Amino acid sequence: MTDHANARRPNRLIHETSPYLLQHAYNPVEWYPWGPEALKQAAALNRPILLSIGYSSCHWCHVMERESFENEATAALMNRHFVCIKVDREERPDLDEIYMQATLALNRNQGGWPMTVFLTPDQKPFFAGTYFPPSDRWGRPGFPTLLKKLAEYWDKDRDGVVAQAANLTARLREGITAPSPTTVGEAELDLAVTQFAEDFDAKLGGFGGAPKFPPATGLSLLLHCYHRTRDPHTLTMVRTTLDAMAAGGIYDHIGGGFARYSTDDRWLVPHFEKMLYDNALLVHVYVEAYQVTGDERYRRVACDTLDYVLKEMTSSEGGFYSATDADSEGVEGKFFVWTPEEVRAALDSDEEARRVCAYYDVTAAGNWEHKNVLHTAHSPEAVAKDLGLSVDELRQTIEQAKPKLYAARARRIPPGLDDKVITAWNGMMISAMAEAGRVCDVARYREAAQRACDFLLTTLSKPDGRLLRTYRAGTAHLDAYLEDYAYLAEGLIETYEAGGHERYLLAAVRLAERMLADFADEQQGGFFTTAIGHEALILRSREGPDGATPSGNAVAASVLARLSYHVARDDFRQAAASAVRAYGRQIARYPRAFAKSLLVVDLLTNGPVEIAVVGAVDAPGTRALRAAVNRIYVPNRVLAHRATSDAVTAHPLLQGKTLVNGQPALYVCRNFSCRRPITDPAELPALLDAPQQAAAATSAQKVLSGSLQPGHATAQGTAAYAARHIHAASGAGSLAHGFGPFGATGLTVSRLGFGTYRVGLREKEQREALIKALRAGCNLIDTSTNYMDGESEQLVGSVMQGLIRAGDLAREEVVVVSKIGYVQGQNLTQAQAREKSGKPYPDMVKYGDDIWHCIHPDFLADQLTLSLDRLGLATLDVCLLHNPEYFLSHATKLGGTEARPLPELRVEFYRRLQRAFEYLEGQVQAGRLRGYGVSSNTSTAGADEPGATSLSRMIDAATLAAHKVGTPSHHFTVLQCPMNLYESGAALVANTGPGNGRTLLEEAMHAGIAVLVNRPLNAMPAQRGGVVRLADVSVPAVEATFEAQRDKVAALEEEYRTSLAPAVTHSGQGMLPSDFFRWADELNRIRTQVQGLEHWEQIEQHMIAPHVNQVLRALAEAFTGTVAEQWESWRDRYVPELLALLRSLQREAAERSRLRTEDLHRRLNPLLPEPRRAATLSQKALWVLRSTPGVTSVLVGMRSPAYVDDALQMLQWDTVSQPQHVYEICVGKK
Repeated sequence: MTDHANARRPNRLIHETSPYLLQHAYNPVEWYPWGPEALKQAAALNRPILLSIGYSSCHWCHVMERESFENEATAALMNRHFVCIKVDREERPDLDEIYMQATLALNRNQGGWPMTVFLTPDQKPFFAGTYFPPSDRWGRPGFPTLLKKLAEYWDKDRDGVVAQAANLTARLREGITAPSPTTVGEAELDLAVTQFAEDFDAKLGGFGGAPKFPPATGLSLLLHCYHRTRDPHTLTMVRTTLDAMAAGGIYDHIGGGFARYSTDDRWLVPHFEKMLYDNALLVHVYVEAYQVTGDERYRRVACDTLDYVLKEMTSSEGGFYSATDADSEGVEGKFFVWTPEEVRAALDSDEEARRVCAYYDVTAAGNWEHKNVLHTAHSPEAVAKDLGLSVDELRQTIEQAKPKLYAARARRIPPGLDDKVITAWNGMMISAMAEAGRVCDVARYREAAQRACDFLLTTLSKPDGRLLRTYRAGTAHLDAYLEDYAYLAEGLIETYEAGGHERYLLAAVRLAERMLADFADEQQGGFFTTAIGHEALILRSREGPDGATPSGNAVAASVLARLSYHVARDDFRQAAASAVRAYGRQIARYPRAFAKSLLVVDLLTNGPVEIAVVGAVDAPGTRALRAAVNRIYVPNRVLAHRATSDAVTAHPLLQGKTLVNGQPALYVCRNFSCRRPITDPAELPALLDAPQQAAAATSAQKVLSGSLQPGHATAQGTAAYAARHIHAASGAGSLAHGFGPFGATGLTVSRLGFGTYRVGLREKEQREALIKALRAGCNLIDTSTNYMDGESEQLVGSVMQGLIRAGDLAREEVVVVSKIGYVQGQNLTQAQAREKSGKPYPDMVKYGDDIWHCIHPDFLADQLTLSLDRLGLATLDVCLLHNPEYFLSHATKLGGTEARPLPELRVEFYRRLQRAFEYLEGQVQAGRLRGYGVSSNTSTAGADEPGATSLSRMIDAATLAAHKVGTPSHHFTVLQCPMNLYESGAALVANTGPGNGRTLLEEAMHAGIAVLVNRPLNAMPAQRGGVVRLADVSVPAVEATFEAQRDKVAALEEEYRTSLAPAVTHSGQGMLPSDFFRWADELNRIRTQVQGLEHWEQIEQHMIAPHVNQVLRALAEAFTGTVAEQWESWRDRYVPELLALLRSLQREAAERSRLRTEDLHRRLNPLLPEPRRAATLSQKALWVLRSTPGVTSVLVGMRSPAYVDDALQMLQWDTVSQPQHVYEICVGKK
């Protein structure tokens, strides 16, 4: 607010309590606060909303205010064309979250504050940015220019703006929907450490380059992980970062506390604003580091920071203020920087000033804008040596000088103080005060925590127990958000554990119950940001990853998890697990962004150490026992205390806990099972080490699983399913031939199974197809741990659970098959992380950079757990080893001296199979599996082929495995293989059994093994090469001849080379800009090589489209000014013509495929009954397979309801009389 502002009439913000909004109260802009008045005005005027979001300590918010919002001409534009709304993001995190997502979506994932968003009158965003300069510069439009353009856009194309806004809003709504929940476990903890290590700045601390933000919660997670693994590098990352921050200018060496972030990579020059939440989170991790290392420097930093908060950031009522600005007197950092002369003026002597300047690196030249940000560039030992002093002398000088410097600085004009009290941030600081008070045994911190708790529980609480968000100048208002409840509840728990009254713990329980009632997402798990009765906005947002502070969802999960152990509430534990699992897929991909959630995973998977202290508070024995507990880093803990044996308590852990021989006693328990109580503090470390050693002895990965559907497919259930559908069948035929036995298991399955390759959560049509198939008579589902990176299993689980809940399906009626073996996608990332942490999976086959393979029991164990969780099943009907022949393929492709003789490789291969079968037999005994088998692409190959596998040898390995684990017979029940009209080795090639004299199907029938056929419609005939789709092809109408369209594209490409390519700067590497567009020549070259439609689609999707899209994106960013306009004009003409040329090639490819398909029809029709000759090729292909003796079920990728209808017709047809003859005819055609 400028000096002349007071002469103006204030706007509506004058009635607000937020310091940020009050800063704008005298702008000439007719600001509204967010609320009904502003929204009604926008609707009445049918005028767009200009929404400006910022906060009081935001430097660039102040800059934009001075440059634009105080400018009369700019304000007039804003007032004339828009309803202008100003929002304090700290008061309204819901609005900030929603419209930041819009800003990111509209600006290539770039966002920040001030946030400037333009909305339709119904609050939907259509344009967004951050800071805009007052005139056109820096490649950005000036704010007045932008206002005029958007106003013109609204006036001339209002319908277009509204449609664009509706489109973006729909995308935002889709984006906040959490995917189906999935497992999170120790693998994600390990991967998080790996991700931190990849970005770690080993020299300067922190992660990544400038700007550097204090990664407080990430460092806490690393300390937890260090506690688990004792990996020294994990601790090194923490210590290096904490040391660098404490030495850098981001830390206020005179007054205490940390600035928001460092503008450089050395932590030297901060962005000088100080936020309450940063300091709370950093105190927490410095206290933890003090416990882990015993380093007094960390204790000192934590205490100095809390003393700063008590001195400068605490209200008379006991609440904590929000922030201080970066600017004073309109200059960033002016309050905090020094010259040598200013240091000398503040101190008593030249010698004292010399020592202080040397210690804090204060020079005449300065280290930032000719002044000095205080920091400790060198160790006290090095500085003392240079000064000719002892270290103690130097430290004494510094300690004596700091109060003098603080007093001198206090005489300067201070930065602005944002003195509002925010419930969530106060909760964070309460936690920090309580924990530091407990660990460091400082009573004033514990007292401050309790006083703040009492203030919030009275002044910011409603009569019904709900909370308010903010308080200032005697007014508390705005309904609280999830984070307010969560952070305050966490602070209450810490206050109780630090020795506070049990009423604080009970208050936390009430807040937890309120979170579940008002914020829980019953559909997806986890929590919404806003309560159920909150004002209606364009979407109800939710947050999973951490931001500047840990996400409300993660903190809520932490509170529920901790309370579940404190008060023995399993519903709290389940809700906590659900909240984390809701973001399981995102956590698996980028665990580092979910540090707080992973802390909850660590707690829930390992359980806490439960510590109870019984004894009078002031008794020396009690104090000694509590001091012993507080010294030790116990990251997952429950601390309970009771003054005397007679004191009334509701805490379950304290029930039955008494003094021992009249002495204060300490109990260490796990799951409410306690070891003998101790009265001597010296015995505590050994007592705490025992559970840690026991946990380290177990190698199985611990995971956070959801609830699992009990049961499995049964003979009675599957038979009933088949009978029900046979009885209900109507129309063209009976379903009598649609079901058959599932090998020798006694189960009954449909002759067509639902294959889920390329089926996942994202396409609604795929979900509908699976639902339709299960309702229409398909009761066999085949999936895999690697299909869609686990999404296929999640879809299967979600659909089955929904149908079971609705009463449309019983678990006993459906056979679910999944497969394990591939190490791809997220599994590969986790396997690589395990290798880096020194815990690799044994027997890993590294077939390629992006595809590994493993069937070792360690890998199978982890994958089976994840698979069951994604499927939501307690028992999997069949688990197949997925293409284990990768071992043979990899070994034989090495060649030369590296390859062992093939007989030795095969012995090793079947040894590995047997070991895997032993594990799977054990899982059958444990009730997690009903049967197992193998899916092998080479099980149909000739016996002499290097990669060939043999069904009979697999059965032999299973027999040996069963014998070894002590079961009377094996549970090898299923073999899956590829089979179609062109690839019919399963029926024609003798490669197994005695003397390799039987085909796969003959051996399967002999041994009672179910055979599942995959790839029934996607053939890979060896002589033809590539994929042949066994389906009829429609040929598009001719748009233009290839030659004519090629010439159009060639002319446009020549225009590009002449007028645009010279303007592109070439890096000296890669393709020349003049060669970016030569598709006329290239497509002419490959035209005759295209074999058919499938081949063309591969070329287009994998070679052409990625290259064209990459170049178009790169050039859109490279061109500026008039050249950019010329580029856009050329691009808009070129792209349609190129697409037309691609369509002409697609048509030619389709015609080739159609001719091939017609030829196959002619071959097949004489072998088929007359009524079926008009069927589609895909129906004929499936029918033949379904009719083949030995084939149990044909797996079809039915990815749409229409595809389900088409495929399941086959279940009503009679069998083909001579399928063997069909295969022979087709083989002859190959």
